[in-house]
Amino acid sequence: MDTINCTYTIQWVGPFHSLEELNSFKWNDDTNGLDCFNLYCFEARYRSNSKWRRYLGIHKQNDGIDKRLNDRHEHFKQFVNFKDKNIWIGAFGNENDQKPENIDIVETLFIRTYKDELVENEKKKKSLPHESVCVINLWYNADENVRHNRRNTISFMDDVIVFDRENHRLLHGKLSEISL
Repeated sequence: MDTINCTYTIQWVGPFHSLEELNSFKWNDDTNGLDCFNLYCFEARYRSNSKWRRYLGIHKQNDGIDKRLNDRHEHFKQFVNFKDKNIWIGAFGNENDQKPENIDIVETLFIRTYKDELVENEKKKKSLPHESVCVINLWYNADENVRHNRRNTISFMDDVIVFDRENHRLLHGKLSEISL
């Protein structure tokens, strides 16, 4: 049995519908509120009946995700004229996990798991993390409240993803909430 030593919780906030809306967001009333976010996912469609195009990326520095995700971003600028846009930003639940190697592991797991949903990054679509890992996704509104349903979240992304390297298994699924 392979030990899963890496378990990360990612707190996703959104959706934001423009970069302006994202850049005006302050996490925990912090003026540098975007510094703790290292993951981003955006999706856009040209018309309401068009297929969504999606991209997931990372920013390994802890100096604000807006340094990476902006109107000069090579993929985001392709979506500027699209009618519908949703932008999500993700932060590690434990600040001590916010290290470049962990950010890369999580991105690799996401891209491999959702390779059919995402554009670009062909290299990582064929990669697997170098160790077993579990990722738990939690969802928040821009007002920092927990989302109590999966509506208006990243529709293709699951709540839990587990990669068992020893048995070469990738497990993922959505969770359902029960009343206490």
